[in-house]
Amino acid sequence: MAGYPGTPLPKKLGIKAGHKVCLLNAPGSFERQVAQDEVRITHDLRLPPVDVVVLFVDRIADLERRFADIAARLHPAGGFWVAFRSVRGCDITDEVVRRIALAAGMVDNKVCTFDTWSAMRLVLRQDIRDAVAYRAIPPPPLSRRMRRPSSAPARIAHRTLSRSSGAGSSMRRARARSTK
Repeated sequence: MAGYPGTPLPKKLGIKAGHKVCLLNAPGSFERQVAQDEVRITHDLRLPPVDVVVLFVDRIADLERRFADIAARLHPAGGFWVAFRSVRGCDITDEVVRRIALAAGMVDNKVCTFDTWSAMRLVLRQDIRDAVAYRAIPPPPLSRRMRRPSSAPARIAHRTLSRSSGAGSSMRRARARSTK
């Protein structure tokens, strides 16, 4: 895709309508190029799963520090783009990104260039993708706590206990209400 200058950036990155895209350390011009009506753009990973993540890095230490967290929050069929400057002073290369990805169970399947950045798309290996397929399914809603049926004699004993006067009676009533 790097050789097609007329291709729009969202198409190069595989961003489609309905995708949740997370941009990390992205320049403002990049965000404007990627923005579309049907695409949700976010800048944090708190609400996984994310369909496409684009991480802009200049140093290997930044990439290593953030890699595991991003890979853990990625949709099983999602793409993780690592963008790095394609200039001589940058210590990140395609080979470095590929080695870090292989150690985390990911493989590269696409490369792209835009402006002064080179990017590599990483995806989970197929066997790992099957193992983490639960991320794609939303969790079931939490059910409310069910009340346990109580017997009549226990209710009567509880009423007489809570009506007693003296020190701590309000505490007994609070405990009795919380156990219902």
